[in-house]
Amino acid sequence: MNKYLILLTSFLALSACGGGGSESNNSVSNTSASSSASEQTNSTSNSDNSSQTDNSDSSSDDTNNEDNASSNSEVIMTNLTIDQSFDLKTDFDLLIDAKISTGNVRAYLNVCQSKVDSNKADYQNCILRKPIKNGELSQQVTISRQDIALVAEIWLYDSNPEPLRYQWQYDENVTKQQFEIRY
Repeated sequence: MNKYLILLTSFLALSACGGGGSESNNSVSNTSASSSASEQTNSTSNSDNSSQTDNSDSSSDDTNNEDNASSNSEVIMTNLTIDQSFDLKTDFDLLIDAKISTGNVRAYLNVCQSKVDSNKADYQNCILRKPIKNGELSQQVTISRQDIALVAEIWLYDSNPEPLRYQWQYDENVTKQQFEIRY
């Protein structure tokens, strides 16, 4: 019984708040009426140049400048041509090839984006994190864009507390991108 009473009260409260359709129609008609009135005022003031003030001149000039700017940008966009060979694709495959020549040493590889102000790896933006088994690792990864610099860090478990760092940057002259890491 209590459920029905709560449901009925909720229904009555929601229906009492309804009926907003007529307000939105009034605001639309008021907006169009005020637009018509302002157009009539502008046409009247344009016919009588002596009644215009400096403020109305600057606001009409601003409106004309905005219209010209938008029409200029449309002209620029319509004149845009894209070379047929460009496929609008920025991602590419990168082969990461790591080899450690010191034998069967335990190591771990991080390949991350480079921090902006240093040659260290940004651990929040890594593309590969893997152990190097038997001194070799070969992995194909897909990179989303060409303008990033990568840093590879090899962490040797046994001997060195600092990682070995290697830098890589996209090379436009090479068709197959490869990041070779040798130690």
